[in-house]
Amino acid sequence: MKIHPDAHEGAIHVRGLSVSFHDSLAPEDSRDTVVLVHGTGGSAKTHFRTLFPMLAARYRVLAVDLQSPDGELTLGGLSEQVAAVIDQRAPAQPVHVVGYSLGALVAADLAASRPESVSSLTLVAGWVRADTQQRLRNRIWKRLFESDQDLLREFVTWTVYGHPFLAGRGDADIQALVDARTFPDGIAEQMQLNAVADLSGRLAAITAPSLVIAGAHDQMVPARQTQLLFGGLPNARYAVIDSGHAVPQERPAQLFQLINEFVTDPAAAPAGGIREALFV
Repeated sequence: MKIHPDAHEGAIHVRGLSVSFHDSLAPEDSRDTVVLVHGTGGSAKTHFRTLFPMLAARYRVLAVDLQSPDGELTLGGLSEQVAAVIDQRAPAQPVHVVGYSLGALVAADLAASRPESVSSLTLVAGWVRADTQQRLRNRIWKRLFESDQDLLREFVTWTVYGHPFLAGRGDADIQALVDARTFPDGIAEQMQLNAVADLSGRLAAITAPSLVIAGAHDQMVPARQTQLLFGGLPNARYAVIDSGHAVPQERPAQLFQLINEFVTDPAAAPAGGIREALFV
């Protein structure tokens, strides 16, 4: 099933990889372009199935499916994939970039490398570099991935969703979430990148107005991490959604509200502040 009825699906080749994209309208669309970058083990369809059509009602939306190479996986390599899709589908025009989880780090790397290409930057559940809690979770994930993927499905379901979201569902619903969890090719390499990626030397180069969005109940990227990201960006605002790490799945309407408000006027709120109206 397509991510949106009007979306054009295609692929471009970047360093020997076939990088897929989903484009809501033709390249000549005159509306502002919002670029979506998914997180670890995800895709445009799995992470943005609800958010994509919401945004497409107001913007041209371009979503990228990141690919893991056979060799070393780096933030620079992933942001190069996003840049290549932008250059082909939306050349010579600044875009609004939205990154989720690992995609937030990729989006930040892109904004640091190509400041002239980014009109605004929205980072959802992102971090600067993994701390001991995150690295411990990654080690547990790796051991279960190698030894017991059924148990890993339960572990990931427990950690990715907020406790209010899980508490409001019955056993059958929880089991359906567990059963739906998949581990696509390249996820182990992306998890390793999560543990070692470091934006600390890149943030100062980001000039685009930025919005950092945190999940109030996020166990994968705790609030202290999103706050460090917010504090490290020269021109940033901060907002919290009542969600776990799976913000696009738990609270897509609220996430759309925040992104739409910010993209409409990125400079509306002063840099360095918390926009009380963004708390929902």
